This record gives sequence, structure tokens and C-alpha cells, in this order.
Amino acid sequence: MSLSSVWYPFCYTTFQSILPAPIVLFGDEVYIVPDSDQLFDQIFPNFANYFEARGFDWKRLAGAKVVRIGDHSARDYIDNLARTDSGKFLDHNIRVNSVVSSYQLRNGAFSQRLGDVATSEFIKQTDLRFSVIPRDSPSGLAERVFVPFVAYYHGAPFSDGPSLYVLLLSPSCHLKNLRICLVGIIIASQPIKQMG
Repeated sequence: MSLSSVWYPFCYTTFQSILPAPIVLFGDEVYIVPDSDQLFDQIFPNFANYFEARGFDWKRLAGAKVVRIGDHSARDYIDNLARTDSGKFLDHNIRVNSVVSSYQLRNGAFSQRLGDVATSEFIKQTDLRFSVIPRDSPSGLAERVFVPFVAYYHGAPFSDGPSLYVLLLSPSCHLKNLRICLVGIIIASQPIKQMG
């Protein structure tokens, strides 16, 4: 038996990239979480306002059947993400479960995990292309939708630039990582300013 440890420098993992289209598996089919149109209104202040200001109707995606994600079938995309980028377990099926949204029971209360398609601690991309059949589609034909990620700050509160830099120079964010921290903030700063 061997032990290993991981160091997470929290100076730049206080941002979370969120996609308003978490996915679930129903049998052999992939869908956008049916209640995602209500979910984000409950957990993220100003989330809906951010997308409305850009003319993106993310609520209509709730319950849509997902045909393709990026250049792959939805199932192949999930399998590839589970194989290469998701989860902390060796078993592939458990890693697949990390990719999709799921319910959790913590301290006697249910919560919903968005899944690794819809969330990331690191800012990897600005949008994700889906081919979906919306729930109320009169034609039943798939349409291509570019769903934007938004960077959400969930770290210690700060009120201005100087107080943010004090946070960045805290013991959990060593100077050797300051450059990485600043790059993350520069990439994420535009969406955050517009959300707040």
C-alpha cells in the first residue's frame, strides 16, 4: 500500500467555470438536467442576469436531449472525459458518474452536483458546443448551440484590487504561484465583473 498527497494551491482554484447545461444519463440517452432552469436561479445570484444580458436563453436547454458534445457523440464525449480528465478514482464507471450531474446526501440534506462537464476549478475553455433536441422542439431536429461558461468566484470576499492581492499573497498562495493566480484572474475577470 502506498500513500500519496496532493497540494491544491487555493489562490487560483477559488474560481469555478460553470456551464448552464449540466448533463444526466437516462438509460442510454444523454439529457440536459431537466430542472436546470430552476437550479441555477437558486444557487448562484445574478447567474440568469449574466446570460440574459448576452441574449442567451439557457433555460430553454433544460430537459433537451443531447446528441453531440463538441465533435463527438454525447456518450463518446462522456467516456473520453471520464478516461482522460475526470474524477479521482481508478474505476472507469465511477469516473463516468463524476462527469454527469448527480444528487448527493450530506448531513441529512440533498444537494446536486453539477458534474465535470458543467464545472471545472480551472478555466479551460470559454464555451462548449452541443447538438441538442430541445424539449419543446416542434421539428424534433437537432440544433447546434454554443453554451458559454461563466467564471464564478467562490473564494474569500474582497472589495477592491488591493484586498484581492492580499488574498493572493496569503500562505495558501505562495509567491512562486502568483503568476498562475494572476493569469487565472485575468482570464476570469471579465465575466466576474459583469456578474457582480
